[in-house]
Amino acid sequence: MTGYNVVLVPQNQIREAWRYAKPHLQAAVDLSHGRWQSDYVLASLVMGEQNLWIAMSPEGLIDGAVTSQIAKYPEKTMLAIHFLGGNHFDDWYPQLLAVMTRFAKDSGCNGIECLARKGFWKWFQHDGFEITSVFYEKEVT
Repeated sequence: MTGYNVVLVPQNQIREAWRYAKPHLQAAVDLSHGRWQSDYVLASLVMGEQNLWIAMSPEGLIDGAVTSQIAKYPEKTMLAIHFLGGNHFDDWYPQLLAVMTRFAKDSGCNGIECLARKGFWKWFQHDGFEITSVFYEKEVT
């Protein structure tokens, strides 16, 4: 399917859009292993620390959501994707990448980064991303 529209949610519409975005992002938030809860993500969005993106189908349904943040390092600035989820990702990923790439360039970023599960490689491998590390974790109690 084509015709998806990926848009950056204006700051004054975050709370309204969140009720549609949250169900798509909840699984990704849960994968943070307690580092984040959905209420913290919403607070970060409302405070302007992160941005909220939504993917709308041609029928006007919200099929996905993404959060991002501009991460400033000593030598580079990156657009960091924090949480991503939704339905029909194959259909809206190309638009997501195009819009976020344009946003990153316009924001003075040197690139886009994200920590994602291994399954995302099937999309990322064709678009200039490279695997530079794999993140493993273990809790100690």
